[in-house]
Amino acid sequence: MNRAADTPSPECDWPRKVYLEPTTQCNLDCAMCIRRSWDQSGGTMSAGTFERILAQVDELPRPLTINFSGYGEPMVHPRFCELLSRAKDAGFSIEVVTNGTLLGPEAAERLIDLRLDKLIVSLDGISDASSRMLHTRSFAIVAANLQALHQRRLARNAAHPEVAIEFVATRGNIHELPELKRLSSVLGFSGILVTNLIPHTPELEGETLYERWSTSPRGSAPSPYNPLVDLPLMDSHSPADEVLQRLRDGLTHLRVGGADVFGGGQRCPFVAQGRLAIRYDGRVSPCLPLMHGHTYYFRGRPKHVRAYHVGDVNESPLKDIWRSHGYRAFRRRVRDFEFSPCIDCAGCDLRETNQEDCSGDAFPRCGECLWAAGLVQCP
Repeated sequence: MNRAADTPSPECDWPRKVYLEPTTQCNLDCAMCIRRSWDQSGGTMSAGTFERILAQVDELPRPLTINFSGYGEPMVHPRFCELLSRAKDAGFSIEVVTNGTLLGPEAAERLIDLRLDKLIVSLDGISDASSRMLHTRSFAIVAANLQALHQRRLARNAAHPEVAIEFVATRGNIHELPELKRLSSVLGFSGILVTNLIPHTPELEGETLYERWSTSPRGSAPSPYNPLVDLPLMDSHSPADEVLQRLRDGLTHLRVGGADVFGGGQRCPFVAQGRLAIRYDGRVSPCLPLMHGHTYYFRGRPKHVRAYHVGDVNESPLKDIWRSHGYRAFRRRVRDFEFSPCIDCAGCDLRETNQEDCSGDAFPRCGECLWAAGLVQCP
């Protein structure tokens, strides 16, 4: 996929989306959850911190989207609907990411009344076996909630909220993706965002779908050593499908139907699209994965990620944090991707953390970022 158009122009280099973490609490205890590898405790956003955030976000240029998500279940927050109402009344586009288990009749009616712009529901399989390490035994509950919400929207002729599914793909559930797509007209969702599993425990690493994956070639131009192969659209049931896979396995610069599908190196979607994340306690990070310290496993080795915060809305206005020298310098480094190719490296000891790499020591180092590599996606 060609992502060059994602970069905001210098004239409008302001946040376009703010990820807001109302709480790190959750009503589920999933085996895949990042909280199983945290090096700190969590919490719930206070009324004072939320009001400061809302006032500070209101000072930023529009359009701007507030995405209620983070690493907890937003609907667990005791003032969840009130937070949404305050943000919606302020004129922002509002999204919510939820596991869907608390989306009962009362909550569904409230979200329709609030004209929530988008509801993203985590739904990772349609059987207990396929979702055993993800949202265990939640499909029946979530499917019933989504179907009821869909029927209420139809009965009220309501266009909102738009509903989408976030699907964490693993070896155990990827075969159910076509069946989930088939259920769209029943459950009322209009899109499925597929992302890869991030294994936060060694037991889960064998479930990933990117063991042999590589980012190479890393942003290099096509050359006699690796020419661009530019293909038209072809029947996936024809012999072309096997040839396409062989080209991909060979790390080929590949374009299909005018879209780049392989090669081109790493690119941070958070910086490229003007996004930032605000933790439950008001601390600001450039992206979701840097909000909390945690560990994940990649190619047989643990990676310890140290949290990185560029400011705190309880101490400085968000617009000043965004324009601060340190944050601007970080965004420039990420745009130019001034990091070692750790994600392609067989591995030195510097790969064990995000604190330094072999090309420099300005923390954080993003050379092994699964998001920048295109393996993990966020709404």
